[in-house]
Amino acid sequence: MKKKHVRLIVWSSVFIAVVLVTNLTIIGYFLKRHYTYSNYNGTFRFDEMRLKGISYHTRNEAYHNFLKRNPDIKDKQLYRTFTLDPWRFWEWHEWYYHFDRFTLPYLSEKELQQN
Repeated sequence: MKKKHVRLIVWSSVFIAVVLVTNLTIIGYFLKRHYTYSNYNGTFRFDEMRLKGISYHTRNEAYHNFLKRNPDIKDKQLYRTFTLDPWRFWEWHEWYYHFDRFTLPYLSEKELQQN
């Protein structure tokens, strides 16, 4: 019984250490995916590319400028075109710091092409 508890504590500690290292160091920066966004019909597309300086904050500004240039768009909602993958523990801090990114409605590429 004690051996099981020790093994559980060791593996839990290793998992917590890996999560912390990948979320709090530069290692996790290179593991992250590019987040993609679109409006309902694909006339606005945006990809976050951290290594190129195109970030979360740039997305809001770009979409705001798009809406200014196209005031006749009927659906002004911005959609995320990436799926939620909570198993990607190296991105968990993104859920904490930029939670509204993940609360946007989801629109698949298939649905986007149909619009």
